[in-house]
Amino acid sequence: MSSPLISEKAEKALREIGLTEYETLAYLSLLRNGEMTAENVSDASSIPYSKVYSVLDSLHDKGWIDLEGGRPRKYFPRSPDDSLRAEQLRMESAFEKNRDIIVGELQPLYEEKDIQEMPEIWMVRGKMGTVEKAMELIGKAKKEVMLAFPWLPETVMEESPLVSALGEESLRKIQDSEIKIQVLTTRRIAESVDSPLLHMAEIRVTDQLFGGGLVVDGKECLIFLDMVYPAGPDIALWSAHESLTRISMFYFQNLWESAEPYTS
Repeated sequence: MSSPLISEKAEKALREIGLTEYETLAYLSLLRNGEMTAENVSDASSIPYSKVYSVLDSLHDKGWIDLEGGRPRKYFPRSPDDSLRAEQLRMESAFEKNRDIIVGELQPLYEEKDIQEMPEIWMVRGKMGTVEKAMELIGKAKKEVMLAFPWLPETVMEESPLVSALGEESLRKIQDSEIKIQVLTTRRIAESVDSPLLHMAEIRVTDQLFGGGLVVDGKECLIFLDMVYPAGPDIALWSAHESLTRISMFYFQNLWESAEPYTS
């Protein structure tokens, strides 16, 4: 189908939200010409007359057109904005109905078999390996970084290894973006580390921080383990599992709310 009235992109969008080719042709004909009879729509859109009534009835049921009774019936288009709202409500209603049926019947089967989920958790070993993985995740951030650490290994207390692990290009990308960076640490670490990443962040300090970790865009998390001063973290767990990431965010936000804003 090709129409001079709209672009191929708009035609494709109409099809992807559920209109058939004939329904799209009929709606576009009504948009172009205004109020029409079924015969007029058939002539204007090249829809066979034997099919045009069922096409128009379907458009009416979906909320894309209205009709005026009489002989012959007259059809006219609703605004695209109103039509899309009606389509959205119809699709949401159908989704919820099907969701209730599917979950109601299939969830008990899933639970009866005690199916094990894929853990989606990986172990990262070594102090520098942990730091490099953290910086890799930060470099991928698009919206938000939540970082908590009670201390850093002595080998990364200087600025240069942090810059090297993250990369100058990633630092520039973060600096030029609107990525929100929140860093939660102790006052001693905040005062002793001079990293360009920290200069871009909102920092809060607390004396009650016994573990550390990282959450990026609410999609991935890195949980520091083996936090033994001054050597750790020697092991970390990296995961994109939704539940684990959500728990990590919740834990960070609780600590953040009770921490003190830091100004150098």
